[in-house]
Amino acid sequence: MSRHGGRHGRDEGRTFSALPPARGRGFAQSWWGRAWLRALEDAALDAAAVKAGRRLARAGAVGAVTVRPSRVTAVVRGPGDTAHRADVLLPVLSEAEWGRFQDLAMEQSGHMAALLDGELPPHLVEDAAVAGIELLPGLGDLDPECDCGTWDHCGHTAALCHQVARLLDQDPFLLLLLRGRDREDFLAELHVRGTVHRPAPSGAPAVGPGVDAAEVWAAAELLLALPKLPGLPAAPGVPPSFAGGSAAAPEVDPAELERLAARAATEAYRLLAADLSGDPVHVVGPGEDDTAEPRTSAG
Repeated sequence: MSRHGGRHGRDEGRTFSALPPARGRGFAQSWWGRAWLRALEDAALDAAAVKAGRRLARAGAVGAVTVRPSRVTAVVRGPGDTAHRADVLLPVLSEAEWGRFQDLAMEQSGHMAALLDGELPPHLVEDAAVAGIELLPGLGDLDPECDCGTWDHCGHTAALCHQVARLLDQDPFLLLLLRGRDREDFLAELHVRGTVHRPAPSGAPAVGPGVDAAEVWAAAELLLALPKLPGLPAAPGVPPSFAGGSAAAPEVDPAELERLAARAATEAYRLLAADLSGDPVHVVGPGEDDTAEPRTSAG
């Protein structure tokens, strides 16, 4: 695989509409956006180009931005309203690097919890960097291309980088896309990898080399058998009284709350009686009489 080549999973990139002019002193707000801009400042040989790009991006001169593995692209309007296509290239990670990164993600429950909650934790990327897997751009990683003819970063590519920093503020998973993995692909692979590396539930099919991914996914969803239903008590349970203790909130009627709790206990008792007797189960709907005695096999 070439440094900037290859695409895993979905072939389409993601395109974002042009952002409005940026206000305020700081440009990027998140840890991700600031880290991205530090990489630009380290990569550009001309600090004046970085400042020019910041001015263009702040003024709203960057058009729609397309992000795909190894490349981000936009049309940037410079002084005099001249339009230039600007690209910034970033090397994709190898398959071996992705595997090591996923192993790191699974080593700490906090990392996994954050990922499953839709967050990309900065500490995971820092741990990966210590292990030699660079998600954030390093020196020489941000490779500029612009039809204005500048061989290094120009104001147009610097403006594009500043706009990417704003996009990373909104969705840091775009960094994974640039490195070669769509967010959905990455999380799905992480799920399968975790399934293969943990013991299967009792009764689940064996998971080993050569097993189809769909079978592995299905094995992870196997549930243990539910416990047997308890025996039917003599009568429905009596809910606690809600009238004592601390004062209820103004919108809460303790008497009505007790009535609802009693109704729930009676309905649960009726459903259990019907299930144990083998009778068809009918759920009481709004407006129906739920005060009748529960039916049992003897009633």
